[in-house]
Amino acid sequence: MTTTRPAVRLDWLDGMKGISILWIVFFHAFSLLDFPWPLSHGYWSTFWKSCAPSSSLGEVRCGLEALGVALTKLGFHAVAVFVVLSGFGLTYSLAKTGEPANGWLGWYRSRLLRLFPMYWLAHLVYLVLPFQARPERIDYRFLLSFLGDRVWPLDMIFYYFNPALWYFGLLLQLYLVYPLLFRVLQKAGVGGFLVLSALATFGCRYVLLCVWPVDGNYVQGAFFLPRLWEFAFGMALGWLFRKEPARSESWLFSYAALGAACLVYALGLRCYGDLRAYTFADALTGSGLTIILAHVARACERLPPLGRTLAAIGSFSYGLYLLHQPFVLYFAAAAAKAFSTPGFLGAMIALIALLTVASMAIERRVNVLTQRALG
Repeated sequence: MTTTRPAVRLDWLDGMKGISILWIVFFHAFSLLDFPWPLSHGYWSTFWKSCAPSSSLGEVRCGLEALGVALTKLGFHAVAVFVVLSGFGLTYSLAKTGEPANGWLGWYRSRLLRLFPMYWLAHLVYLVLPFQARPERIDYRFLLSFLGDRVWPLDMIFYYFNPALWYFGLLLQLYLVYPLLFRVLQKAGVGGFLVLSALATFGCRYVLLCVWPVDGNYVQGAFFLPRLWEFAFGMALGWLFRKEPARSESWLFSYAALGAACLVYALGLRCYGDLRAYTFADALTGSGLTIILAHVARACERLPPLGRTLAAIGSFSYGLYLLHQPFVLYFAAAAAKAFSTPGFLGAMIALIALLTVASMAIERRVNVLTQRALG
């Protein structure tokens, strides 16, 4: 890649993005296979019954398969990691000076120029290329989506034509309120900011889930406040890494932080069993998984080819996020009928590799053209 990198680079961040986007893409493909849901009661017994091991070696195989299925089907949790990393990246960039170089209007302009060109191209690709899942007709909603609306009318557009684009609507909302959040972080400090964010997030989620129940898509991301904690947690980490980089890195990559993250993530998984407990599910799983994947990404750097590959994919993860799902759903549906599970997995790995290389090349070219045209 020819893009000039800054002198200071947190390479594990790109590695985390690479791991997260590949996990999400594989989750979308694997979700078409008929396996029990890992967060349901009796998952292990149900899986064991269908696997029916007849020997000790068979029991080991079934255990590994059950673990692999569970990990794959939890791939949607990696979306929360991207929410955290979005807050991290924005705040790490601004924490040094405390002000955008060109003011907040210039900041908004740069954010929109980063988001929309590739987003618009993803819409055009869907219109012109074959071999994509087309569950709904093209109508007025396509124009609304093209303009950035993934919220209204909620029941008709949140998952319209390319379900992964719901996250784009959440990003726009978080970017819209980011200047206010950044000022609160500056004034209240990290501790106060996290307390206020927790109160706002959990209070809103409890009301929308238990007091005045609404469409679950509002809690997932159609309204930013129920997902504020993950973004705020990333902002706090970005602030600390800019102000106290050595101390923050030492803490993040300590065994104590990893152990605490595993515990937090496990608590988040337990929150799926009750509606009131679900108030805390996304915050716990997102926060815990972010720290876990930071350790995984750092470990992958010890194998330079793997680390560099994941970092490269993470650097251009936005294009893969925007483009992959219609293609994956189309080919996964065909592969699920034509192949056994091993054959399906092999076909999906090949497809994901092809989509990854293509989307990286496309995003790189779009970035170059955008820079030349608009600066």
